[in-house]
Amino acid sequence: MKQLFITLYFTLLLIGLSAQEYTGVHNSPYLPFVGIVHQPADLTRHPAKWNINLLSTNVGLLHNQNFASQDIWDVLGKVGFGDLKFFLASEESLLYVKGHMMVPSITYKLNDKHSFGVTVSVRADGIYNSSNDDFINIFKGIHNPEGLKDIKDEYFRSLLNSWVEYGFVWSSTLVKDENRWLSGGLVFKVLQGSGAGYLEMDGIDVMFDKEHIAYFNMDMSYGFNESLSKTVDGGDIVEQSGDLGFGLDLGVSYSYLPEHLVGVKGIPYRYKLGLVVADIGQIHHRDIKDQASYNVKMEDVPYSRFSGITTIEALKDSIEKSIDVEERLGGSFRTNLPLTVRADADYCIAPNWFVSGNLVLKPNYYNSLVNIVSKTAWRGNITGRYESPKWGVYLPVTYSNILKWDIGLSARYRNFFVGSSTVIGNLLNIADKQTLIYIGVSIPIGSMASN
Repeated sequence: MKQLFITLYFTLLLIGLSAQEYTGVHNSPYLPFVGIVHQPADLTRHPAKWNINLLSTNVGLLHNQNFASQDIWDVLGKVGFGDLKFFLASEESLLYVKGHMMVPSITYKLNDKHSFGVTVSVRADGIYNSSNDDFINIFKGIHNPEGLKDIKDEYFRSLLNSWVEYGFVWSSTLVKDENRWLSGGLVFKVLQGSGAGYLEMDGIDVMFDKEHIAYFNMDMSYGFNESLSKTVDGGDIVEQSGDLGFGLDLGVSYSYLPEHLVGVKGIPYRYKLGLVVADIGQIHHRDIKDQASYNVKMEDVPYSRFSGITTIEALKDSIEKSIDVEERLGGSFRTNLPLTVRADADYCIAPNWFVSGNLVLKPNYYNSLVNIVSKTAWRGNITGRYESPKWGVYLPVTYSNILKWDIGLSARYRNFFVGSSTVIGNLLNIADKQTLIYIGVSIPIGSMASN
């Protein structure tokens, strides 16, 4: 039973950088869940009195050859912060694992202007980054050192941040007439920290010779909280640490309908523009299991010393047993939420036919703790779609500076939707070893007069 729960949990939890925002259906005016996970300003635009949103996402696997060669259900039960082998098996030096599982949420439309919602989510970010593949090869096992180039001033960094998020949504109409509609919204979040930790090896200098590693030097720092320790050691999935934090999402949405189109069926607006600043906030982790920072210097190290290491914990232990460690301990650390700025535009070409676009920026991604991603992560998307209150078909085309090109396909029947932002890209062999799938349903109860 526990193995089944673990498999089901990770099936819902692990999704990609794009899948979390339901690329394709993310601008639909007929799905109230959009106002919870994408644009809080749009929640008040939905006419239902009540909505019970049952949201789930499936699996997203990014930049990792190891997933392609193993049984996916076996992999899902093992992946985590401590599994260095999954990074080592990646064909890329940058690996993302993202998660967002939302339990059923409830929205309530108080009147023509104000709507509210309550959500509970489990979220996680895992990031691994190395500046030099030769350094990674040390841990895969070097059997033929001929041709290896010395390593100078390189780095390896990893971070996990997971938390439980209680969201309180408010959405309101600010200005409205027959032609214009301006709405705003916010999500106030109470955050309860779960497993979190980081490992940074910086200034890595390595000199190779035929028999052994002649010289190995780096600065190493790490820290992880009690919750992460229990997760890695005992298999507990969500072990809340008790650390509390607060977060905020802010959004504004404006739509315009020309006079001659007022009342035309299938044209809710000529165009709609939106801006969202999401995941403002941080969690302070005080219940630290272990934390240290020190310099590592070793000479004449056998190549077999690190061969076969598959977990970050084993790597840390191997290094600390090989040298005299002068620890510089700290008492706590903070993890910021993954701040996101998103701009959206949606245009109605003809009745029931739309084209939408958005630009998503993630500035300074987690570099307040460990500078894992030094550049801003960004993604652009264009989606053509046919959509009526009953049916919807979506064709999202996406490009990002991390994941490159994706082409997907999605469909909606009333308030049920299913899709993938990579399925066509996978068939055409242009998606870069990733699979991003989503599915969801909401249940409207009662209805108010149309806005």
